[in-house]
Amino acid sequence: MWGCGTCSELYRAVKRACAVTEAARAEYGPTVDCDPFDTVVTTQIRLAEHLARRHAAELPEKDPTCAKCTSPEMFQLPEPFVLEHRARHLFVPPSVVDRL
Repeated sequence: MWGCGTCSELYRAVKRACAVTEAARAEYGPTVDCDPFDTVVTTQIRLAEHLARRHAAELPEKDPTCAKCTSPEMFQLPEPFVLEHRARHLFVPPSVVDRL
C-alpha cells in the first residue's frame, strides 16, 4: 500500500478530511454539521475502492471479531463491496468499520 502513489495520496486525503472536520467540530461544537458533504466517509470509500481494485491480494482476511465481516448480509454482497469493507480495516478504527 505505501509503495503505491495513489494509495498514499488517497490516505493523505482521508487524514486531511478528518483533521479539518475535527478542527471545525472543536470550534463550532456538536450542533453544527462540520462535514455536510460527508467528505470523511467519501475519502475513506475512495481509498477502500482503490485498495479493493488494485491491491486485493494484500487485504486482510475477514475479521472474526467484526460484526460486519461475520454478518449473513456480508455473504450476499458482491465481492467488490466485501473487499472494500476488508480494506477499511486497514485505516478505519474498529468502532467505525465494525458497525452494522
